[in-house]
Amino acid sequence: MVIYMAAPAQVTWAEVGANGSEVVMIGGERRTLFGRSKWQLSVADAITMIEQDEWRFFVEEDGDTDWLEIRETPEGDKVLPLSGPISKVL
Repeated sequence: MVIYMAAPAQVTWAEVGANGSEVVMIGGERRTLFGRSKWQLSVADAITMIEQDEWRFFVEEDGDTDWLEIRETPEGDKVLPLSGPISKVL
């Protein structure tokens, strides 16, 4: 049996939507066997990757690592909250 673990991906920037209340894109770098690769994803795609245990996103500041978490709005939408670690890269 093969067990896969989510690959860590550092978030170095985020884009907020026109209404200013939600993150719509994130991007950054991911370490690979061959160095680093840049990436960017919509929040919907990032949430899917987290839920499927493909990638795990983090923000690093002053040597501290904070992992992004999915939150659910009262309306039932899944988001990466502005109040979380992502606020450090805005």
